[in-house]
Amino acid sequence: MKLLRPVTASLLLCTFLLAPTAHWAAADPLRKERTQATQQKQVNELSQREQLENLKRALELHQTQRQLDQLRNQTARPGLAAQPRAQQLNETQKQLDQLQLEQQLNRVQHELKLNQMERESNPLRRQEQLRDLQLQQHMQFLQDQSRTKLMQQDLNR
Repeated sequence: MKLLRPVTASLLLCTFLLAPTAHWAAADPLRKERTQATQQKQVNELSQREQLENLKRALELHQTQRQLDQLRNQTARPGLAAQPRAQQLNETQKQLDQLQLEQQLNRVQHELKLNQMERESNPLRRQEQLRDLQLQQHMQFLQDQSRTKLMQQDLNR
């Protein structure tokens, strides 16, 4: 058996030892791209979910506004009993307008947060921001829904 020269042996040894590292280094950009693609997909899904929730909110607000307008038309008839009801309807209109403004503000804030997340280079930080935004979005949706239902109940009295 012929012995390998020390240089050849050391090259083979280095190749053998470094091959897994080289493979991992080559796979790392692919892993990074997959992570970014997955996170971008999650951001897109969050954005779509937010758009759907915004449409639901807008529909509820529209229905409440229509109900408010109908009641306002009914109380437009002259009489003393209509005065307290008209004040109540005006107060409900103010609450409805305030809710609409808050929803517009929340939409802009969520859009800004989504844009900020897309620029985040750290995948772990980006994932954390995504979870936080999803939670905030869901909580805000439930709060808005609750407020709208309360207004509708007030109008039904």
